[in-house]
Amino acid sequence: MIDMQNILKKIDKLPPFPEVYRKAMQLLQDPGTSVDELVQVIQYDQAITANVLRMCNSAYYGLQRKIHSLRDGLVVLGNNQLKEIVSGSTLIQFYERKSQGYDLDRGELWKSAISSSLISQIICKLIRVPENPTIFTATLLHDIGKVVLNDFVWEENKEIVQLVQEGGYSFEEAEQNILGMDHAEVGAMIAEQWGFPEDIIRAIRLHHSPEKVPEDDVITPIVYLSDIVTIMLGIGVGSDGLSYRGKEEVMKRFGLKERDLERVMVDFYEAYNNVQSILSMDE
Repeated sequence: MIDMQNILKKIDKLPPFPEVYRKAMQLLQDPGTSVDELVQVIQYDQAITANVLRMCNSAYYGLQRKIHSLRDGLVVLGNNQLKEIVSGSTLIQFYERKSQGYDLDRGELWKSAISSSLISQIICKLIRVPENPTIFTATLLHDIGKVVLNDFVWEENKEIVQLVQEGGYSFEEAEQNILGMDHAEVGAMIAEQWGFPEDIIRAIRLHHSPEKVPEDDVITPIVYLSDIVTIMLGIGVGSDGLSYRGKEEVMKRFGLKERDLERVMVDFYEAYNNVQSILSMDE
């Protein structure tokens, strides 16, 4: 077993979570927020500003005039699009590396995070849960533990895969057995270090075990379902992608059938195509 102190040291070395994300998402949650208030928070972040302008001037909006100022851009965008831009511009730095421990090429972990977040919005509409930036953020960060655990999984890959293939372990159970902690627990520790609220921390920690959460927790089951649909779509499916257990009770809780998930997948592709160009690592 790997010395867990090495994992904890790597968590401590992560850069602090950008404050602009917190402030922007808080403002976007308040329907009374003005454009000028958003400009005051966002204007000094070059990546967010550039992506706002790029989105507004893309073929998707088809505007007859070019948008040159952040303020004009924010007037054009809706809250959902702005959330996606703020999240993408802020978090891409944490997901950009190749995740060889999970057999994911550069950009795949990022694509999985974004896809899961978009799917969470679609699921919320389907089950009539009010849109909530907390759900979007929790889904976006649910696999952040893989960023830290990647190298350790790579070192012990043979033993982990053996437990999955021959021992009947799920992937996170194999991680726990070999490394002493799994990526969900590591992700929760990262969220704690970054000062996120308990509901997000719990959703990250239990996104593979939604049956363990209290009845009033709607966030964790949605994060779980979003992750499962992303895997079903073949996005971010590496060495661990097909080695997690389904939780039928979550489907029953929300009254969902298989055809509902198929509908979510269809709606996802349109949503993803709308944001893909502004969230690409290669541009």
